[in-house]
Amino acid sequence: MKKGLYRKLAWMGIKKNKKLYFPYILTCAGMVMMSYIISFLSKSGTLGSMPGGETLQGMLGMGFGVMSVFSLIFLFYTNSFLTRRRKKEFGLYNILGMGKIHLSLVLLWEAGITALFSLGAGLAAGITFSKLAELFMVNLLNGPISFSLSVSFSSITKVLYLFGVIFFLIYVNMLRQIHLSDPIGLLRSENTGERPPRANWVLAVLGILLLGVAYWLALVISDPLVAFVWFFLAVEMVIAGTYLLFISGSVAVCRLLQKKKSYYYKTSHFVSISSMMYRMKRNGAGLASICILCTMVLVMVSSTVCLFAGTKDSLRKRFPMDINVDVSADEMFLIEKDYMEQIKAAADAAAKEQGSRIENVREYFMGDLTGVDVYNGKIDDYSLEYGNILPDGSDWQVILISLEDYNLLMGKEEELAEGEIMLYTTKSAKYKEDTIAFGDREPLKIKKQVDAFVDTEVDAVQIFPTMYIILPDFEETLKELKDWKRENGENVASLHWIYGFNAEGGGEKEIQIQESFENGRAGIPNPNGEI
Repeated sequence: MKKGLYRKLAWMGIKKNKKLYFPYILTCAGMVMMSYIISFLSKSGTLGSMPGGETLQGMLGMGFGVMSVFSLIFLFYTNSFLTRRRKKEFGLYNILGMGKIHLSLVLLWEAGITALFSLGAGLAAGITFSKLAELFMVNLLNGPISFSLSVSFSSITKVLYLFGVIFFLIYVNMLRQIHLSDPIGLLRSENTGERPPRANWVLAVLGILLLGVAYWLALVISDPLVAFVWFFLAVEMVIAGTYLLFISGSVAVCRLLQKKKSYYYKTSHFVSISSMMYRMKRNGAGLASICILCTMVLVMVSSTVCLFAGTKDSLRKRFPMDINVDVSADEMFLIEKDYMEQIKAAADAAAKEQGSRIENVREYFMGDLTGVDVYNGKIDDYSLEYGNILPDGSDWQVILISLEDYNLLMGKEEELAEGEIMLYTTKSAKYKEDTIAFGDREPLKIKKQVDAFVDTEVDAVQIFPTMYIILPDFEETLKELKDWKRENGENVASLHWIYGFNAEGGGEKEIQIQESFENGRAGIPNPNGEI
């Protein structure tokens, strides 16, 4: 055939069916744009440098996978409308002497032109609006705003690869439909009645199982680390299950109702059930897409509202006192009593200087063991070695508190014998053993698990649950742990002296007291501890 004929036929077909192609190309471009923006934000240096930015980018990176699956299903469904309305035209070409191989070349040009316009428009819009999305995220996180426009070439490559595969699969699916149809069937496709929908019980049951497992995972997983690992898998399962239920499950339900003759053969049910089967066969995927998009919007809005509504509570838990001093050292004797008294005096002086006074003073020592593995009644070596997080619920933040400090902080009069301890756990985590041991040392008997303890900054900033171990022999235990860590080649457990207080008056007065306190504290030498 004449050179360039296939290209001209493809271009003529697109122009002739512009009312079909324009919405399709617009849909493809929208998917490309959203995918690029998500990928761009997951690699943005501006977002990555902000507090919590790396975590946000990790979630966006996983979100790109969810978007990829949704784009594949949604574009396949959208293209099915286009293919259905072009079959008569392809049948006419076939009857006029154009073989199916030639039709394949016309389709290849059409797919190429469509992909070119979609990718070009989508990437242009994505690059344009990616900066707006970045500014929105930075403003949301109260970060420094930069108006310089940047282009992520790695994101462009990623999007080109993804949608190149999607457009290729769509092209292969179109070839399958053309090659499996005879010319007369293609020519009469618009006038041919639809075949009665068949109920695919395997897909319907699979859809129910996928949805059931996904929602079961969402309900039973409480560990934040485990939830982070399984969340996006659950999302993919919900998407797949929703499509299967709408496409196959709805037809299966209608078939069941048809078999119930006492219900089906009534004037109020006969027409509606019959027509419903055909409508769900044609539009099930579209309704599933709408359902998924609405669910995504609801989840996003509700989670965002909850996060903002809980901002003050999160800040109060992370910073329980207006002004907090945390002095850390390797051993007890390195935090000198004289230094602690000078810190307290500086706080009093700062408050008096601003015509106020300090109140609700909170002072205690704690031993900090970050990210240890608590398993089978034993506190073992760090499970975070080489950055490996074990999603099995055994990773804990362990804090040691003296019995004396616990009683002072909580206003209690608890007593512990030698070898006895009390426990308090956070983030809904539970310790179910009766004893606990540090490595191979003698197990300590758990007298009881208490119901409450003061909020600490250490627990608030961690994604691990925290286990507070209340000991009668705090100093001796910490010294033993230090030696134990040295034997195992791990870092030494850190000791912290916490001194926090509220400032009477709050607001501007609190800021002024803090500035005065910082100036006074700067002049106090602290040769051993780290503040």
